[in-house]
Amino acid sequence: MKGRFFGALVAVCLLAAVVRLNSQMQAGHPAVEMTGVKAAMKFQAPVEGFMTALNGKVDMRASEIEIDPGGGLKEHYHFGPGIRQVLAGQLTLVDSETGTEQTVRAGEFFYESGARRHIAVNRGKEPVKEVVVELVPAGLKGAGHGLDRSAFRAGSKRDAAERRDLLSEITR
Repeated sequence: MKGRFFGALVAVCLLAAVVRLNSQMQAGHPAVEMTGVKAAMKFQAPVEGFMTALNGKVDMRASEIEIDPGGGLKEHYHFGPGIRQVLAGQLTLVDSETGTEQTVRAGEFFYESGARRHIAVNRGKEPVKEVVVELVPAGLKGAGHGLDRSAFRAGSKRDAAERRDLLSEITR
């Protein structure tokens, strides 16, 4: 029972990411502005294994990010959910909808669903070094973050129908 619940939860998160990706690609929004940011994808592999509903639909990706003091990423989303760890410095995340700030320091982990617009900025005096491990749509090339999807409306009936269709496809 617990395994099925976890599998369904992961599938729903992935569906939201895929629907948002498809909406973004169709809308053709430009990449978000980044200042003093260096990103390097280190590894990407297809998800395969006992969660067969996800096989071939998503990849697991690991990237290293470095943000210079005063640098950051303007408002953006992510393609999919992921766990991040700040290795050095401190990163400030600002939720674009609520204005809530979260400061993540060296050694700390945090989770991003990919679904919320936010800003990431280094207000410290040393570079932020971060490792990002996230799920992305299968075969995605290029950045897994930094796209402006401000026109996306998560609550629309069309998007809900697309999520339902994708959920039934993934769970077949």
